[in-house]
Amino acid sequence: MNAYERPDTYEQLGAPGCRQCEELRDEEVQARREFDHSRAVDCRVLLRRHPHHDSPAPPAPTAPR
Repeated sequence: MNAYERPDTYEQLGAPGCRQCEELRDEEVQARREFDHSRAVDCRVLLRRHPHHDSPAPPAPTAPR
């Protein structure tokens, strides 16, 4: 077994109970099983960009246009 087969080696991203977050986490696990590292990274990026729902942390500031 390697790091790509062990989901506990990655931080848990997304909000618990959110259907979209669950789907992205499942897709990331499947991508790692298939050694599709690019798709796994894409899933983690999308999870980080997805709203954290009831998170106490404010959203990151954006650069002025």
